[in-house]
Amino acid sequence: MVDKYEKISELARRRGFFWPSYEIYGGASGFINWGPLGSIMKRKIEDKFRDEFLRKLGLYELESPIITPERVFIASGHVKSFKEPMVECTNCKKRFRADHLLQEYARMSSQETDKMQLNEIQDYIEKNEVKCPECGGNFSPPEHFLTMFKTAIGPYSDAVGYGRPEAAQGIFVEFKRLYEQTREKLPIGFATIGHALRNEISPRQGPIRLREFTIIDLEFFIDPEHPRCPYLGNFENEELRLLLTKDRIKDEDNVIEVSVEEAVSKKYIMTEWQAYFMALAKKFLKEIGVPEDKQRFIEKFAWERAHYSIQGFDQEVYLDRWGWTEVSGFNYRTDYDLKGHMQESGVDMTVFKPYRTKKVKTELIVKPVHSAIGPVFKEETSKVIGLILKADAKKLSLALKEQGYCMLGNFKIL
Repeated sequence: MVDKYEKISELARRRGFFWPSYEIYGGASGFINWGPLGSIMKRKIEDKFRDEFLRKLGLYELESPIITPERVFIASGHVKSFKEPMVECTNCKKRFRADHLLQEYARMSSQETDKMQLNEIQDYIEKNEVKCPECGGNFSPPEHFLTMFKTAIGPYSDAVGYGRPEAAQGIFVEFKRLYEQTREKLPIGFATIGHALRNEISPRQGPIRLREFTIIDLEFFIDPEHPRCPYLGNFENEELRLLLTKDRIKDEDNVIEVSVEEAVSKKYIMTEWQAYFMALAKKFLKEIGVPEDKQRFIEKFAWERAHYSIQGFDQEVYLDRWGWTEVSGFNYRTDYDLKGHMQESGVDMTVFKPYRTKKVKTELIVKPVHSAIGPVFKEETSKVIGLILKADAKKLSLALKEQGYCMLGNFKIL
């Protein structure tokens, strides 16, 4: 008997919505074509996002390259953190996400697998006799796999680049210029709608988990000393369905329904702006056909959250075939990304904030002299400046004094 998913997939192929790419050559998993009707549908969803999230709020859109220099992802933490556990079948040589195998065949939860080390994964695979779903073979010991497509930029093998797994870094890298172009006022937001690449180990969920897909990244910048959202009243009576970590830790699937105001006042959601965008996303999905009772926001444990996040919620929808499935994420990133790029590049990305009354403050700062460093270090200049900016001003001052040098304390009117 053909299930509902297979029927819908076949209808989508027949009507020209989407189908697997490169079928005349046997196909390539993780890639799909959007046909004439699919392209129209996809474009309407993107335009609705622009209407609801950008135009109504006066936010801005940015396009940036898909291929990104390695240093960008070193600064953002992706090279270190964007990895997944992988196993390989010793018989057919097929490779799979180890955590997904344990969730699917050993009935383990993501809460359990996300905390596991490689040796623990191997023990559980052996204990539960998890076999290759393709041929029934055994697996080699698990290892970490970097799920970013790696390439060389130009003819030089040492000019390493990656296909972007998210579009947000294009916003953070250009923040200084974007902030200046938008009259240097906070809060401000920028979005990118474009392609992203993730070298998924074993994409087996049709159009849900792809190696190339369209992503929408919206980054919203606020003054942490003035975090109030003036639009929160627009959702005064709107309820959010939340699955919080305090319930998840007890293995309770206890979804609570709370108003946006209550979610903020009880600190379920850390910031008003995050709660506002979550409510806006719920409304957005409802208007494109996802019922409210098929939506929820699940709070991520510390070990599940992205490396840049101090609080994160995934917006999930319920699918008959795969259960609760993530469709968007809401993360409070603080200044993690801007600080990382500032240290790596040596470019100042701080925002000037005038006080209402003048204050005199004495501070010791490290200020590299670019004109003196450049001729000596040439192509290594930005790297050297980045290292200097990371230095502790007081420790550097003491070290220089021991060598017979001195540093000047600057008086600044703030």
